[in-house]
Amino acid sequence: MSSAMGILERLDLEWEQIARGPAARRALRRWAVTSPSLADFASIAALVEKVNERGHPEESDAVLLALLQVAPVDDLAGRTVLQAMMPAVKNLTAKFTPCGAWSSEETAAVVVAAMWERIRRYPVERRPKKVSANLSLDTRQTVWRTGHKLVYGHLPRPKAA
Repeated sequence: MSSAMGILERLDLEWEQIARGPAARRALRRWAVTSPSLADFASIAALVEKVNERGHPEESDAVLLALLQVAPVDDLAGRTVLQAMMPAVKNLTAKFTPCGAWSSEETAAVVVAAMWERIRRYPVERRPKKVSANLSLDTRQTVWRTGHKLVYGHLPRPKAA
């Protein structure tokens, strides 16, 4: 087992507990009131699975957007988006671990923190399309800039036009 997976494995294990709990069922009913399309899901785990299915990006965007609308004030909505984005989090962790700014476990923590911040502050009205891609790219940029500053002592200089 690689040490980079420590926090990520713990998040996956935590998710299994969260998804089966009564708070998850209550949250899904609460979210369905303002976003009726979420009423079609039997559980928040099913919601995450649907987001991660390939071939229907508009449906995935709609689900993520509905959750992101309440994520600034609803921890469980944010955590559900984070779980839906775990494939991207794991991919970014693998890509940034060799950069040398952090250990593998620190890299995972930095990626998770950057994704969480983006989830909580996602500009729903301004960016309603390609939500998953936007979350991933915004997180990637934040992690890259943070790592660059740590390694080089400054942010990258803008290129002259």
